[in-house]
Amino acid sequence: MVSRITNHRLSFISVIGFVLWGGLGLRLGFVQVYDRDIYLQRAYDQQRRIMTLIPNRGRIFDRNLEPLALNVEFETFGINRLGMSITEEQLGRFVVQVAQITDQDPDLLMDRLLDTAGFTYIAREVNEDISKRIQSLPLYEQFKSHIQIEKETRRVYPHRSIAGQILGFSVDGIGRAGLEMKYNQLLKGVEGFAVMQIDATGRTYSRVESDYRPALRGTDVMLTIDMAYQAIAEEVLEDTVRRHKALGGMIIVMEPMTGEILAMASAPDFDPNTPSYYSYENQKMRPLVDIYEPGSTFKLVTAAAVLETNTYDLDDMIVTKNGTITVGTKTITDNEVFEALTVQDVIVHSSNVGTIKMAQKLGEISLFEYTRKFGFGIKTGIELPGEAQGILHKPVDWSVTTLPTMAIGYGVSVTGLQLVSAYCAVANGGLLMAPQIIKTLIHADGTVQHTSLTVVRKVISERTAALLRQVFTGVVDHGTGSAAAVPGYNVAGKTGTAWKAREGAPGYTKDYRSSFVGIFPAQNPEIVALIMIDEPTEGGFYGGSVAAPAFRKMVERMIHLPRRPIKMPPNSDDGRPLYLATLRDQQKQKIDDEVPSILESPPKIEGGVLTLRNLEISGEPVQRKEGTGLSIPTVVGMSLRKAIQKLANNGIKAAVVGSGYVVRQIPAAGRPALIGDFCLIECRPLDTMAERNDYSME
Repeated sequence: MVSRITNHRLSFISVIGFVLWGGLGLRLGFVQVYDRDIYLQRAYDQQRRIMTLIPNRGRIFDRNLEPLALNVEFETFGINRLGMSITEEQLGRFVVQVAQITDQDPDLLMDRLLDTAGFTYIAREVNEDISKRIQSLPLYEQFKSHIQIEKETRRVYPHRSIAGQILGFSVDGIGRAGLEMKYNQLLKGVEGFAVMQIDATGRTYSRVESDYRPALRGTDVMLTIDMAYQAIAEEVLEDTVRRHKALGGMIIVMEPMTGEILAMASAPDFDPNTPSYYSYENQKMRPLVDIYEPGSTFKLVTAAAVLETNTYDLDDMIVTKNGTITVGTKTITDNEVFEALTVQDVIVHSSNVGTIKMAQKLGEISLFEYTRKFGFGIKTGIELPGEAQGILHKPVDWSVTTLPTMAIGYGVSVTGLQLVSAYCAVANGGLLMAPQIIKTLIHADGTVQHTSLTVVRKVISERTAALLRQVFTGVVDHGTGSAAAVPGYNVAGKTGTAWKAREGAPGYTKDYRSSFVGIFPAQNPEIVALIMIDEPTEGGFYGGSVAAPAFRKMVERMIHLPRRPIKMPPNSDDGRPLYLATLRDQQKQKIDDEVPSILESPPKIEGGVLTLRNLEISGEPVQRKEGTGLSIPTVVGMSLRKAIQKLANNGIKAAVVGSGYVVRQIPAAGRPALIGDFCLIECRPLDTMAERNDYSME
């Protein structure tokens, strides 16, 4: 009986054991077969760690490859004392050595280490040189297994506040202002990843090569800015604002033939290395963001319109008796009283009365059309954020006082960039160029992308532009802009002094904006510059006494730079400097009599915008060199291909409008040049040229 019960129990236990072992085997089978992928993935995840690889942000350079925004790598050292078998004496010696290298108090550093049994930082954000010195210490090898090095890349702007508003800044690799924000997608690059194997303690020890995608660095950006020019412009602006105890101001320096911006300064300044220390007033780019009524500098538009439409000639007389004029209920006066003035002297002496009378004869529609043609009331499209378009009302919305006040620069609001672009059209022969601040993009794959020069439209004829330069030269020679005169050169320009409009209310305050726009030299202009000073309170307030002297100081410094787009003229036999016009005449070669030098107008521009195409010349790259004694060769009358080749042989780059044979070139033949300069050539088909019997200037 007992034996039978025992056998039953054994059988029962055997069955239970069989079921349990069978279930376990079945479960193991499921784990190894059906759940295999799940557990493999878990093991993979435990043994590997995916690391995001952050790309280096693209660098920003000036036109001469001077670095403006860079990535600097820093390293931070820390010690984990857990499980460390090194004595306190050894630790103390090591700490003293680290403290000496990093300029720390060794006692404080040692106390911080002893206060915690875990991880402690011993050197934060050190550069490569200091990092190497720490790692070369004799005791470093003993501590190496307990030392952790964290690498960090920081965006650095080596020139501090110079060009600060243009560059903007980035936070955690994301552009927040200026070019850093506008070009963030290109600058930031493309993230990569790496799969790292890790041990049981979580430490990485090798990379899985099959699961690796390197990060692609961001695009490098080369600007049109010349940092030497930029530094001078900012120093002159700061000095002028301080001297006249003004709120702020702006300076823009532009190359009229290309629209390239060589310098653009705003005051007060801004250092992008420490953006949180500054207000928005410091960060904004005044030449793009601030709109203001330009005053007499706007008389350019009125003068250009009456000359281009043949409403007046320069020698026509305008009665300005008593220097006052009444429009509606407003009486407008002149600072100087004349019985009558020629049209030229109206501008030279900045006569409000004379300018208004010219505008009244011109008419509302023409004044509006030429204001629009010069680019006012429209954004320039520059590659920077925050640009304002200004204010320009249509004639249907004008009152009885709009035309006379707008003629002298009130009732219309402009940006500094729009104003200097308009004067560039006078300097280059009548073409409104799109302002450029990006010169070249260098992508991660090595592709180099050059920015094309863009002609927005033909505004005025070469003849009108030449007449205006003559008038504006008179402004500096014996008019309101005499303080802008640069010894040895002809300078053209226009002064402006404007009341500031009340904010949120009609009328004007008793505060002023003082400005001067200069063209230098007046013949074959190399630069156009605007200086505007906001609310000068000491030492005068007229543009002629505040902004004009600043222009002179700036240009006098720029012409002595070793690398510059402004060329110094040689001396004549008696030791005096030659004007560039004379220099041009001496160097110009004769042109074949069978080929006209100028046609009546450039090719028709469809849609209002014409992009000049930069043609790449095959062969060895040409490097810019100083002291070449080079001048622009004559290419008028040549086929496009031959003209490009001749320019290339002289180290000059070609920007082309049209096709066929060259009928016009800017700059003119004989002008001094440096290797790498641009020459704009206008071409026409041969049959178009043959139809012309009259080759007179426009």
